[in-house]
Amino acid sequence: MAEATEPQGRMVAIVGAAGVQTEIDLDTLGDEDIAEVIPELLADYSAECKDWTLFAGEHWKCKRWDRAEELLVKAIQQFAGGLGRPPDFLALVRLHSMLAHFHLARARSAPRAILPHAKYDKLKPQHLKDFHYTEAAANLNKADQAHQSSGGSADDEPSPLALGKIILHLARGNPTLAQPLVTRQLQKQPSNLIALLAQARLMFARRMHDKALEIYQRLLAVAPEMSPDPRIGLGLSLWMLGDKGRARLAWNRALKRDPGSWPSLLLLGLADFNTARDPLVPQSERLTSEASGVSFVQQAFKLNNQATASALALASIAGSSGRLEQASKLAERAIQYSDNKRHTVLSNAERGRLGFVAGDVADAGPFIAAAKSEDAGGVNFLAELTLGQIAIKNGNLREALNFIEQTAKRLNGAGPLEYTVLHACLLNYPHPGMTPDELCGNRATARRMLTELHKQVSSASSESDWAKLRGVGTDVDIFLDLAKMWQDESIDVAVGAYQTAVSVGVDHEGDKDGKVDMKAVKIGSNLGALYALQGNLEGAEARYQEALQKIAGESGGEAEMMRTVLAFNLGRAYEEEGEVVKASQWYKDVLRQHPEHMESKVRLAAIAASQGRNVDAHNLLKECLRSDEASLPLRSAYTHFLISIGSHKEALAFTSQTLKFERADVYTFCALGWIHYTVAREAKSSAELADRSKQYLRSAEAYERALVLDPKCAMAAQGLAIALAEDTLALKGTAPPVGSAEDLKLKMRLAGQALGVLGRINDSVPDGSTSVNMGHCYFVRGEEEKAIQAYEAAETRFKGRNVPNLLYLSRTWYASANRDSNYSAMGKALSYAQKALHIQPSDRAILYNIAMIQQKSVEMLLSLHPSKRTLEELQTAMLHAQQAGNTFRALASDTTSALPYDKELANQRASYGDGVLRKAPEQIARQEAYESEAAARVEEVRKVRAEEQAKIQAAEDVRRAQLEEQAAILAERRRVQQEEARAWAEEVAARQADEVAGKASRADKAADRKRRKEAGEDVDEDKPRRKRGTGSKKGRKGRGKSEVDSSDEESGRSRSGTAGAGAGAEEDGVDPEVRRRNRLEKIKADRKKKQKKREDPDEGGGRSKRAQDSNKFKSKAFIEDSDEEMGDDDDEDAREVSAPALTDEAGDGDDDGGDGEQEQERVQSPSRSATPATPATPAIPTEADVAQGSGADGGAGVLRQAEDGGMEVDE
Repeated sequence: MAEATEPQGRMVAIVGAAGVQTEIDLDTLGDEDIAEVIPELLADYSAECKDWTLFAGEHWKCKRWDRAEELLVKAIQQFAGGLGRPPDFLALVRLHSMLAHFHLARARSAPRAILPHAKYDKLKPQHLKDFHYTEAAANLNKADQAHQSSGGSADDEPSPLALGKIILHLARGNPTLAQPLVTRQLQKQPSNLIALLAQARLMFARRMHDKALEIYQRLLAVAPEMSPDPRIGLGLSLWMLGDKGRARLAWNRALKRDPGSWPSLLLLGLADFNTARDPLVPQSERLTSEASGVSFVQQAFKLNNQATASALALASIAGSSGRLEQASKLAERAIQYSDNKRHTVLSNAERGRLGFVAGDVADAGPFIAAAKSEDAGGVNFLAELTLGQIAIKNGNLREALNFIEQTAKRLNGAGPLEYTVLHACLLNYPHPGMTPDELCGNRATARRMLTELHKQVSSASSESDWAKLRGVGTDVDIFLDLAKMWQDESIDVAVGAYQTAVSVGVDHEGDKDGKVDMKAVKIGSNLGALYALQGNLEGAEARYQEALQKIAGESGGEAEMMRTVLAFNLGRAYEEEGEVVKASQWYKDVLRQHPEHMESKVRLAAIAASQGRNVDAHNLLKECLRSDEASLPLRSAYTHFLISIGSHKEALAFTSQTLKFERADVYTFCALGWIHYTVAREAKSSAELADRSKQYLRSAEAYERALVLDPKCAMAAQGLAIALAEDTLALKGTAPPVGSAEDLKLKMRLAGQALGVLGRINDSVPDGSTSVNMGHCYFVRGEEEKAIQAYEAAETRFKGRNVPNLLYLSRTWYASANRDSNYSAMGKALSYAQKALHIQPSDRAILYNIAMIQQKSVEMLLSLHPSKRTLEELQTAMLHAQQAGNTFRALASDTTSALPYDKELANQRASYGDGVLRKAPEQIARQEAYESEAAARVEEVRKVRAEEQAKIQAAEDVRRAQLEEQAAILAERRRVQQEEARAWAEEVAARQADEVAGKASRADKAADRKRRKEAGEDVDEDKPRRKRGTGSKKGRKGRGKSEVDSSDEESGRSRSGTAGAGAGAEEDGVDPEVRRRNRLEKIKADRKKKQKKREDPDEGGGRSKRAQDSNKFKSKAFIEDSDEEMGDDDDEDAREVSAPALTDEAGDGDDDGGDGEQEQERVQSPSRSATPATPATPAIPTEADVAQGSGADGGAGVLRQAEDGGMEVDE
C-alpha cells in the first residue's frame, strides 16, 4: 500500500508498493494536466482512502466541483472490490459519506428550478437542488449498507454518516425525521457541534425559542470561533423572544468577527426594514432605518447573490421606487433559488405584481398561478389582489368580484385595508346581469366597509396612525366614491366623506410644480354643492369663493369651465339664501362670459317671476327655448312658469308638446296630470263642467303613466290618492246625494283608502304636501287630532310660511273647539289665522275668518257655566267681540268687486255682535259674583284646613314629646342596668377569688394532715376539740363549707365521747353489731327523707328552677377537693363507727336523728339561696357532699367516689 505524507508546506508524498515515491504540490492541483493524472496515480499506487479524500477535499475547497466528484467516484470504484481485491467497507462508508456531503454542499448554491419563461434572470442549464438531494440520499444509503456489511450497527454509526442524514432531512424540510437522529447522535456525542446546531434549529422551527437560545449559548461557550457563527442563531432566538436590542448586538458581533457574513448583514437589513415600517417610530427614524436596511441587504446580496431573502427584499424596494425591470429580475432570482415554500409563494406573487404594474398581464399570469398552486390551502393577499386587478384590467369586473369575494369568505373580515377597498369598489359597481336587489345589497355592504375605513382615517391624529393605514388613507378617490354612495342616503355622511377627501388632498398632495390641482378645485366645488343641499349656505359660499381664488390666475379651458360652474353655484347659494340681488349679479357675470348659458337665464327668469316681472321672465324663457327647444329641464321650467301665472290652458298645450320630444319623462307626465286635475277642479262654464270628468280621467291616466315609468314617484302616487279621496273618477249617477249618510260613509271609506297610499308615500319620501293631504283625509274622517299632527308636520317642512296650511290648521282647531266646547282650542284657531293674515295682510277672506272665530269664541264663553270660564277670559272675549263687530262692519262697507264673502252676511254678523256686546255687563257681573263666592268658599276651606293642620301639628308635637320622654326613661333604665351588671360582675369576681383562696387553704390543710398521718403523728391531738354550738340556724347557715365540715367532725367526736361514757353500764346488754346496723339504717332513712324534700316542689319554697338545677352539678375542681376531704374523714368516721353505742337508743336515736336532720338542713340551705354560678364559679355542693356530714352521731356511713365516676356507699 502506498503512503502519503505531507512533509513540508503544501507538498504531499505518495509512496507506491515498490518504494517509488512521488511528491505532489497541492497548489498545482488546479493544473488540468496534473488533475487528470492524480486519479490514475492514486489507483496505480493503491493509495489509502485518506489519500483519495485528501485530494478530493482540496478540489472541494477550491470549488473545483467536477474534479472533486471525479476523485470520489473513482475512489469508490477502487475500494468496491473486483479483480481479486476484496471490498473495503470502512473506506466505502467514509467515501460515500463524503460524496453525500459534497452533494449537500452543492445543493446550497444550486437553483430550485430554472424558469423556462424567465424574462430577465435567465440561468444556464445546471443540476437543481432536487438532483443533489437525490444523489446525497443515494450515497447515504450506500454508506449505510457498507456500514452494515462491515458488521456495524446503528449505535456505532460513524458521525459523518449520521450527520449527513440529519442535514439531508433538514434541507428537505423533514424535521420529524431529523429529530430522532439528532437525539441519538447527542447521546453518543453530547458535545458534537453540528448535532447541537441541528438541535437548536429544530427547537427554533418548533417555536421553542427559549430552548434554542440555550443551545446557541452553549455552542458559543464551547466553540466561540466555530463556523457557522452561533451568534446568528442566538440573535434570531432573541428577536423572536422580543429582545430586539440584544439580537442586533449578536448580529453585529458576528459581523465584526466575520465581515463577510452575509446572513448577519441580511438580518440587520431586515431588522431595519421592520423598524422603517413600525408606525410607532417617528418618520425621521423610519427613513434612516430604511436607508440603512437597503445598504445592509445590498451588501448581503453582493456576498451571496443566490440568497432568496436578499433578492426578495431588494425586489420589493426596487419595485416601489419604479425600477420594474431590476425588481422583476430580482424576483425571478428569488423564485429560482428559493429554499422553502414560503419564499417560493412570495417570490411568485411579487413577480406577478410587478408584471401587472408594468402593464404586461400575460407576463404576470403564470407567476400568480404558480403562487396560488404552491399554497392552494392558504391565502396570499398579494396574489389575490393582483388576480382581481388583472381581471379588472381585462374588463371582467364580475370575474374580479368573484375572485375577491371567494377570498373574503376565507378571510372572514380579517383582510388588509387594500383588499377591503378593492372589494368595496367592486361591490359598488353595477355588473351586467345583476338584479336591482343584489346591487342594492352590494352597495350597502360597500358603504359599510368604506365607512369603517373612513372612521379610521378620521380618527388618525399621529404619524403612527397614518402609518398603520399604509397609504390607503391618502387615496382621495376612496372618499369621493364613499360620498357618492351616501349622497342619496345621507347628505351629512356624504359631506363628511368629502371633507376627509379635501383634508387628505391638502395634506398629502397639494399643488404640483406650482400649478393648481384642478382635481382639488373640483372636490372643493362639489363639497360646496353638498353644503348647499345640506342647508349650510354660508359654508357653500365659502367653498365657492375659495375655489375661485385658487383658479383666479389660471388660464385654459378647464379653468374657464370651473370659473363658470363656481360663479353659477355662488348665484344659486345666494338665491337660496334670499339675496336675489347678489344672485342676479353672479348670473349676469356668467352671461357676460357665456351669453348662451341657459341655466343662468332660467334662474334670472325665476327671480323675475318671484318679483312679479312676468314679462321679463317670459322673454328670458322664450329666448332660451329658441336656443334649445328640446331641452327637457328648460321646458319643465317654462311649464312651471305658465302654471305659476295661472295660464293652465297654455301650460296644458305646452306640456302635451313636450311629450313629442320625450315620451318617457316622468316629470312631464306628472305636470300633465296636475294640469288636467286643476283644469277640471276650476271649471266654471257649462262647457268646462261638461268636460270635467274627462279631465279627471286624463289626470289619472297621466299619473298612472308616470308610475309605470317610475314606481317610486311620490307626486304621481299622491295625485292618484287625491283623485281617490275626492272620488273624481266615479261615474255619473252612481254617486249618492251630497250630504246624505251614504255620502258621508263613502267619503270616509275613500279617505281611509287614500290614507293608506299617502302613508306609504310619506314613509318613503317625506314631503309637506303629502302631510297636508293626509291631514285632509283625517279631517274628512272626523279625526281632528291626527289631522292637526299632519298639518303641523307639514308646517315644519314649510317653515311656517305656507298660508294654506296655516288656514288648514285654523280650520281644524276651530272644528275641534266647536265639538268639545273648548275655548283654548278656539284660541289656537285664532292664532293660526292671525299668522296667515300676517303673511298675506291683504287677504279679506282671512280677515273675515278671524272675525268669525272671535265672535264664535264669545258665543262659546257665554254658553258656558261660570265655573268653566274665568273673568279674564270673558273680558278678553268681549274685547274680541268688539273687534269682530268692527271688522264685519268694515267688510260690509267694502266696495271692492269680487269679494270672497257676502256683504249682507257680514252686516248681519256685525249686528249680531252688537247684541252680544249688550249682554256683556250682565255676564261680567254674574261672573264676578260667582268668582267672589268661589273665592270666599276657597278662603273658608283654607281656614278650616289650616285649623286641621294646626291640630294635627299639635298632636304630633305631643306624640313627639311622649316619645322623647319614653326614650329618656329607657335610657336611664339601661344605664342603671348597666351599672348593676358591672357591680354584679365585680361581686362575682370577688366571690370567685374568695372561693379560690378557700380551696387553696383546704388543700393545704388536707396535705398537712396526710403528711402527719404518714409520719405517724396523732392528727386528733393537734385539732382543737370544739363542742357543738348552740347558735341559731341562721348563724349556722352563714358558715362556709370548711366550717361545716369542721363542726361536723367535732360534733361526731363529742357524741362519740358521750356514747362511750354511757356505754359502760350497758355495754354487755347491747350487741355492738346490732348498734352499728341500727345506726346505718338511721343514716339511710335520713338521706331518703332529705331526697324527698328536695324532689317535692312544695318543699322548695320560693326557689327558682335555675336555683334548684344548680344543686345538681359540681365542678371538677370541687370534686377533687371533696375527695381529699373524704379521704381524710374516712379514717375518723371509721373510728367513730367502731365505737360502742348507747344502750338506750330510743331517746338517743331521736336526738341524734333530729340533730342529723338539722345539720343536713343547715348544709343544704346555702344552695337554695345561692346565685346561679357562672362558668368560672365553683359548683354548689351536691347531696354526696352533704352526706359526709350526716354521720355526726358517730354511726354515719361514708360516701366515696367510685373509679367509674359514680358514688357508692361504703359500710
